Amino acid sequence: MSPLKLLALVALGMVIISALCQGMPIRTVSCCTKLAKHIPKNLLKNVMKVRFQKRDGLCNLRAIVLYVGRQQKCVDPNNKALIGWIKKARPAKYS
Repeated sequence: MSPLKLLALVALGMVIISALCQGMPIRTVSCCTKLAKHIPKNLLKNVMKVRFQKRDGLCNLRAIVLYVGRQQKCVDPNNKALIGWIKKARPAKYS
């Protein structure tokens, strides 16, 4: 096969792949890889959002993710103080 035909075949393949990928949604995943056992109590007053990370195909750890400003803190889901805070102190905001 001549180099020109090979180049045309590669270009055609790239066009086909590009066309197929146009409709595919891009999903970014942010997974916790390390968990904090304890968190400072004064941190809880600055929490803006709470998310529960499941152990599934995308992430391999269960975690409670606290969003504080632009940062996220990954906390052990067995932290009884944090679970109590979520249930008692902020039930409407995070349930």
